[in-house]
Amino acid sequence: MRKQWEQIQGIYIHIPFCMQKCLYCDFASFAGKSALMHQYALSLADEIRRRAGEMPVGERATFFFGGGTPSLLPIDDLKMIINVLKETELWRQPAEVTMEMNPGTVDFAKLYQYREMGIDRVSFGVQSLNDNELKKIGRLHTAGEALHAIEQASKAGFERISADLIFGLPTQTLATFKETLATIVTSAISHLSVYGLTVEEETPLSAMLANGSLVLPSEEEAEMMYDHTICYLEEQGLHRYEISNFARAGQESRHNLVYWHYLPYYGFGSSACSYNGKQRMTNASDIESYIRGAAPAVEQLPARTSLAEFMFLGLRTTEGINLSIAQERFDVDVMSMFGQEIEKYINRGMLSFDQVENRLKLTKLGMKFGNEIFELFL
Repeated sequence: MRKQWEQIQGIYIHIPFCMQKCLYCDFASFAGKSALMHQYALSLADEIRRRAGEMPVGERATFFFGGGTPSLLPIDDLKMIINVLKETELWRQPAEVTMEMNPGTVDFAKLYQYREMGIDRVSFGVQSLNDNELKKIGRLHTAGEALHAIEQASKAGFERISADLIFGLPTQTLATFKETLATIVTSAISHLSVYGLTVEEETPLSAMLANGSLVLPSEEEAEMMYDHTICYLEEQGLHRYEISNFARAGQESRHNLVYWHYLPYYGFGSSACSYNGKQRMTNASDIESYIRGAAPAVEQLPARTSLAEFMFLGLRTTEGINLSIAQERFDVDVMSMFGQEIEKYINRGMLSFDQVENRLKLTKLGMKFGNEIFELFL
């Protein structure tokens, strides 16, 4: 019987179209290219057919339509892609099918169609429920539209609804962030991803911060937002299961757990990445190159790199890592290889090790400063 890590457990489909680029975004997504949507969908279908047999695929493999804004893709193109996934037997009895969407790009009728197609989880890019903060980062929707979209998804039959939020936004204060959190938890969401703002180079946001036209909250205030998130969401019944992710019981993102458990996955579409256990393959990032059939970049992963990635991805989760699995997958005794460094972080209260379960995990303090710990495995 095949082990989990010997077959594809997750399938990601990238839809790179946006109505407008957000000021902070450096993802491979593009505004003003809607004329390419149908041709892109045909190229995506071709890639799926061509690559479907590269590796065995688990019967319960998860699906995730990400972007960009997948909800901008015409319904007929989305149906075609799902039909190809079924024809190639990649889609059999998926444990989860998620679709990302932005408020303002969906209504009840569209959401109902998605539900009928087999999509059973939606993830809304909310980011904030303060209209001023949304404008400052280039979001097109309002707070009211975000809450309405969540409500309509629930009415359309979705029981698994997620939202993304960002703290540390321009003009944001601890008070306005608390209001956003307090409002979102009373909606129909059962999962929240809460990220600190990352200012990426060569984005409009980076330029605006450099010239002083936008100002971020202080580091101290952003830290207070982080601390409030951890305490408040736990009080509200959303338990933390990964550094930035919170869920009601049983509502964890099964697709994202594929990545955090470092299991093989397919990525279809421009800029999409695939991992087969030994190498990583990344498609051309721009739409036109992808449609023309540009060859993907292939990266061979040395055993040491794979072990490092397994460790720091697994440590992002609150369950941590079963070191017996690390031994079985990579033929390495982690405590023998990294024991001294691990001991230092145990003594500093940032890591804990359960000898009975042979499990290593970050403490609450370790979760806050995880990047420092991840570096010891690189």
